[in-house]
Amino acid sequence: MATVRLYAVPASHPSAAVERALQLKGADHERIDLITIAHRPYLRARFGSSTAPAALFDDGTKVSGSRAIMRELDQRFPEPPLLPPDRDARAHVLRAEQWGEEVLQPLARRVTWAAVVRAPHAMPSYLEGANLPLPPRLALLGAPLVSRAAVRVNHAGEHEVRADLAHLDSHLQRADDWIADGVIGGERPNAADLQIGAGIRLLQTLADLAPRLDARPVGELARRWFPDYPGHTPALALPPPWLAASTPAAA
Repeated sequence: MATVRLYAVPASHPSAAVERALQLKGADHERIDLITIAHRPYLRARFGSSTAPAALFDDGTKVSGSRAIMRELDQRFPEPPLLPPDRDARAHVLRAEQWGEEVLQPLARRVTWAAVVRAPHAMPSYLEGANLPLPPRLALLGAPLVSRAAVRVNHAGEHEVRADLAHLDSHLQRADDWIADGVIGGERPNAADLQIGAGIRLLQTLADLAPRLDARPVGELARRWFPDYPGHTPALALPPPWLAASTPAAA
């Protein structure tokens, strides 16, 4: 068995963040892809938590959640570290990582599901490269049902997503400020780079948002650390009135 077995969901940004950390550390690992929504009862039965990603280490240790897994990886594979040794710098990175998980991660999930449910033909693109426990064609038969369920589970209704889009620029500015301050965006990624970069990279799969994101430093960071990311949802999947409310004012 590989040193780490990573239980992930295709195109999941926290799963992508952990997989990138494993790659950077050169840790021997195996990725097990699970079907969205169906992953929840499976992981709860196996790990006691429905959170993806989840990791099983070769000594039997089980860890759920991207931040917890990254702490475990730093303990087991110290180089390269995902947190800086300096206490103050470490505190800043941890704060940015927490924001990436608690604020950006659910926002990116809500906005993406709101777009995909309106453009169901985009769903196959998010399964590219996945090794699902059943044929992709069969998995796609349930895609409309999965999308609607994901919208409910993730509270990705119109009210929530319009609010996310209305505040998107302030969130992006926060990430850009962290880059300017050197908290993220260095030559080597830290835990916050991966957590934030993966969330932004998922949003870049939406043609309605990609140009705005690509124009910002955090957009470049996301594409640098996650150059190959599955999924593409065409323009107009998000209703234009939702986007108009969040369009930055001209200078």
